[in-house]
Amino acid sequence: MRKTFLYPYAVGYYQVYNHTFAYSKDWTGLIRNLPKIRFIKSNEKNELKFKVQVFKELCRRSRIHYDPQEVFLYSLDILTLPLPDGSIQNKWGNLTVDYEKVLKKGLVGLKKEVKTQLQIKNHDANSELFLSSLLEVLDGINVLRERNLDHLKRLSSKNPQNRNIESLIEIFSKVPFHSAETFKEALQSLLFINSLIWMDGHPLVGLGRLDQVLYPFYSEDLKNGILTPSEAQDLIKEFLKSINKYYEYKSNALLGDTGQVMILGGKNHDGSDASNELTFLFMDALKELKIPDPKIVLRVHKGTPEELWQKSFECLKEGLGYPLFSNDDIIIDALIQFGYETGDVYDYGTSACWEPLIPGKSSDQNNLAHINFLEPLKRELKEMKDVDDFDIFLRLYYEYLEVYIEEILQKLDEINFEASPLISLLMDDCIENSRDISEGGARYNHIGLLTVAMGNTVNALLNIKRLAFEDEKINLKEIFPLIENNFESNEVLRIELQNKGLKYGMDNEEVIKLTNKLMGIVQNKLKDFRNIYGDRYKFGLSSPAFIMESVDYPASFDGRKSNEPFGVHISPIKTSNLSYTEIINFASSLSYQKAFNGDVVDIMVEKNFLSKFKENFITFLKVSFQKGVMQMQMNVLNPKILLEARENPDTHPNLIVRVWGFSAYFRDLPEEYKDLIVERALQYESANY
Repeated sequence: MRKTFLYPYAVGYYQVYNHTFAYSKDWTGLIRNLPKIRFIKSNEKNELKFKVQVFKELCRRSRIHYDPQEVFLYSLDILTLPLPDGSIQNKWGNLTVDYEKVLKKGLVGLKKEVKTQLQIKNHDANSELFLSSLLEVLDGINVLRERNLDHLKRLSSKNPQNRNIESLIEIFSKVPFHSAETFKEALQSLLFINSLIWMDGHPLVGLGRLDQVLYPFYSEDLKNGILTPSEAQDLIKEFLKSINKYYEYKSNALLGDTGQVMILGGKNHDGSDASNELTFLFMDALKELKIPDPKIVLRVHKGTPEELWQKSFECLKEGLGYPLFSNDDIIIDALIQFGYETGDVYDYGTSACWEPLIPGKSSDQNNLAHINFLEPLKRELKEMKDVDDFDIFLRLYYEYLEVYIEEILQKLDEINFEASPLISLLMDDCIENSRDISEGGARYNHIGLLTVAMGNTVNALLNIKRLAFEDEKINLKEIFPLIENNFESNEVLRIELQNKGLKYGMDNEEVIKLTNKLMGIVQNKLKDFRNIYGDRYKFGLSSPAFIMESVDYPASFDGRKSNEPFGVHISPIKTSNLSYTEIINFASSLSYQKAFNGDVVDIMVEKNFLSKFKENFITFLKVSFQKGVMQMQMNVLNPKILLEARENPDTHPNLIVRVWGFSAYFRDLPEEYKDLIVERALQYESANY
């Protein structure tokens, strides 16, 4: 369809609806707000200049929203939108910028850094244009800072005794133009930069290692008597409430899917524990606020202190769905083996959910495509020839899998990312490399793939081995018609496929060996390819797409019917009721060095069980990671309450659940997600863990 002159306006209106009103289905709100929508446009043909002009105009024209009762100013003008330039390119998201650089250097320091780089001889025209564009971006940021300051001064004249306004006037007179000096200044500066990233249109914006980045300011304030721990806790709560604003606008695929992850804890280069007082203050604040967003990824290791395990238990018990636990002892080694520098890996964070990257240094787009392990099996069965040996059948599957992966990588080569001078400014290496992030200016430019249906495929392969080769109850050529017809008139067989034989998640040598083999096939195939930036591909076993990718997908020989969800992360499928211990034994036997782009053991825990066996459960967590589990998340739920909330959402409006890599209000989820969470909760309850 040929684009008309109305195309960019249509896109702009779609953005407003999608980000602001789609979730509530509030058409009246959409209509009511149409007069408030303002579009920013530019006739500039050069992409980089176009982005700079639009960004500066956004800083100049965006409306400032501030309630004088708020401690921090955190404003997103979601109704002032840039008109797209007509090109079809991906936005940079799913990453975390270097907030620490802004806090320590301020805009003044960044401008000095850019100007120093500009003075270096032998820059080509593109490099000079890029560096000059960063200076203009810095000017735009400062324009918005000054506008905030003027707005606050006008409010002050009407509210002369308001301490919040006076404090913010003092803060914006300094930051982020200059470096932050106090804890409160650092929090406000971080909020300001974060709001700019969202307004510039970047989705799934991470928060980074907040306890590490902010600790020097906190510590200095304590030493100078400026702040007490209790006052710091109050500031943190206000900071978190600010980040939680614009929840609907920030959500991506589902309400709550914002990518606003804070990384806490971890270990230092010397192996010592990195947690500090702020680690606990952030966890206490979120436990008190009881909000699903932002959420916590807690880095743990052999030296994680007992009090931090106890604090984690308290958060889990509240039913917040976080923290997600990430095992430093596994991930750091995997990152080094993959090729990340040893000096960087100890500062690793995650993308929107769980995929490891280096904040401020990685442009890594970690969920650009999905490998569906069932797809090559479906193709093999459809084209099935006479095979009288399971090992031959398996080798043929591996060949289909390799061809399928090549097809995915060819499509990834066609993806283009738009220029982003703002993100480039906030990454460590783009200035030094004199290249935009879209040109590979960041230190790491790897691309990550996710996978779905690993468990379904393992179970299907094991069923084929048992029924077609060992018991000879079915002919291979009969399998594809069965799954194509969704097991019509074969319900007995379908139930047998679900329940009999070896299953994914079992602590069984054959199951573990097959799972690791599939991981190895993918790893070996990916290592031979380089992405458009010349860097590598990585993959993991967890994905948010276990429902999305299963829609309209045919049945599979694990007993799954068409359209039913695929297995969730690293967890048993359907009625394979395995004990926690067996699941952990299985998960700790996987070769995560092959696949580290997110590997989450996902379990359900009945709330009364957790309360009754507190110390045993904490021991279970510690042992899980000591044995070698890479990541773990859990839903702590009461199945009875879940059923009531599904039947009538008003009965439990604040019920929080873990969805794929984020927490959300149960009431906000689509019905298919509610149904799956209820089904899995009942399954775990019936297993009598």
